[in-house]
Amino acid sequence: MKAKISFLALACLAFAFMLTLPCLAGMWRDDFEDGNLDDWKQEEPFANQPTLWTIVDGELECTRPSEGSTFLITGEADWKDYTIEYDVKLLKDIGPGDVDVVARYKSPAWTYMMLAFSGDFPGVPVVATVCFPGSVLTSKLFDPLELDKWHHLKLEVKDKNFIFWVNGKIALERQDDVVKEGAVGIGLANYTARFDNVIITGSDVPDVTPPTWKGRPVQPRGKQATTWGEIKRR
Repeated sequence: MKAKISFLALACLAFAFMLTLPCLAGMWRDDFEDGNLDDWKQEEPFANQPTLWTIVDGELECTRPSEGSTFLITGEADWKDYTIEYDVKLLKDIGPGDVDVVARYKSPAWTYMMLAFSGDFPGVPVVATVCFPGSVLTSKLFDPLELDKWHHLKLEVKDKNFIFWVNGKIALERQDDVVKEGAVGIGLANYTARFDNVIITGSDVPDVTPPTWKGRPVQPRGKQATTWGEIKRR
């Protein structure tokens, strides 16, 4: 009888200990070295428009000659708290535009979304967050990102707190309780740019690391570009 009681006590203690542990975060990564965009879908423009994203030399490239951003989205609509980060190199400035980090995205037509960006779309160089619906903008003057140089963008969303980093430094913080969950993505307007080393971390995020993962920006190596006529739609 005592042995049974001891076993039950130990089981209860173990269960209580497990409840006190923090949620383990998964990490999803893509460096585009595998040459496919199977886990991504283009939104804005949608499926009836040309695909704007290509893979060149193991890096993701996009040219978007418009003030309206194009988005490449991954993840699930019920993801809540996570961090998304990536490397980006701006190759050509076409006009007033931006480079974007998308959080808590729900389709269609931006039902919900928090967009963090660095660019000069408002007319001056800023970092900013925009909440849709409502187009509520929070912005701050910021030095423009240099062309032909790798930069690192990162956005953390937790509860109602949004923190945006540029090159390892906090650039902007915001609180918002409207957009509570949604997928993640990257975006671009009025630039040609290269993207690499996308990392998404969060308790809802699965552990996915491609065998090709290199974990650092890579300069062009003269390989032939591969273009997709249509990105996989889920």
